Amino acid sequence: MDFMDISKKRITVRQFSRTPVEEEKIQKILEAGRWSPTAVNGQPQRILVLNTPESLAKVREFCSFGYDQKYVDLAKECDDKDNGKVNFYYGAPFVLFVSYDKTACWTHPQSGESSGATDATIVATHMMLEAASIDLGTVWISYFDKAKAQELLRLPETWEPVCMLYIGYPAEDFKPNPRLSGHRKPLSETCFYNTIPSTEE
Repeated sequence: MDFMDISKKRITVRQFSRTPVEEEKIQKILEAGRWSPTAVNGQPQRILVLNTPESLAKVREFCSFGYDQKYVDLAKECDDKDNGKVNFYYGAPFVLFVSYDKTACWTHPQSGESSGATDATIVATHMMLEAASIDLGTVWISYFDKAKAQELLRLPETWEPVCMLYIGYPAEDFKPNPRLSGHRKPLSETCFYNTIPSTEE
C-alpha cells in the first residue's frame, strides 16, 4: 500500500469492537515503533502494552474527568453522567502507553532541550500508521492524568508519559465523524516557500 493511501486510511476511531487484536498484529505495530528514527538513535521510547481487563480499568480511571456535554456529543462512549464524569476510553481492546526515559534522551548541547518528547511522538506516529495499514483503528490520546497514570501503572520515575494509542477493530456500526475526518486545509494555508506571507493589510 502506498504511504499516502495509508495516511488517508488512518482515521480517528472512538468506537471499538470487542474483538481482541491478534498478537501477530500487536508485534507488527511494536516493530514499526522500534524502527522509528530517534535523535542519535538513542531510542528513549518506553512502550507499555495494556491489554488485560485489570490494566484497561486503570486506563479508565486516569482518563476520567468532570462531566462536559460537548465531549459526550463527540463520542457517546464518553458518557458517564451517572457518576458526573466524562471517560475518555472507548472500549479499545488494547492500549499503547507511550513514554520516554529521561535518562536515555539526546540533549541539545547549547539549549539543554531534551529530544525525548519528539522521539516518543515519532514512534507513536509510526505505530499508528502501521495499525492503519493492517486494518486497525486508532485514536491518539494526550488528555489524561499523568500523575495518576504514573501511580497506577507504577512507572519508573525516569519515565515521562507522552501519549496513548487506543487500538482495535472499529465497531460494526462505527461511522467517522464528518466534522473531524477527511477535511484538510490546502497546502497554501499551512506550507510556505522561503518567506512567510505578510499578514499586514
